[in-house]
Amino acid sequence: MGLTARRLTGVGTALAVAMVLLAPSASAVKPGERFRYGDLDCLATADAAWNGALSCTGTMNVTWRAKVKCYLGFTYYGPWQNNATGGTKESKSDSKCAVYVDDIIIDAI
Repeated sequence: MGLTARRLTGVGTALAVAMVLLAPSASAVKPGERFRYGDLDCLATADAAWNGALSCTGTMNVTWRAKVKCYLGFTYYGPWQNNATGGTKESKSDSKCAVYVDDIIIDAI
């Protein structure tokens, strides 16, 4: 029984590592740019108060959030989202960047 449990633990760990390694890589984009992240079609935006956001449409079981980098070097995060059931989800930071939003990246787990 102990050997079976250790084997299952080893298999579970190997699967978790494989999922991390197989996840799509993300690149930072400027507000107004679109990009694909796996099965998601995403749009990076910034409002007049320099709050950065990501809006992603599609169906993909991944938990993600917006990672917003301000021009002066500060980094802010939006709330976690998940598109497992499809549709459009938005992750908007409360960054209020002093100068402007430099870039936005999808931060997924």
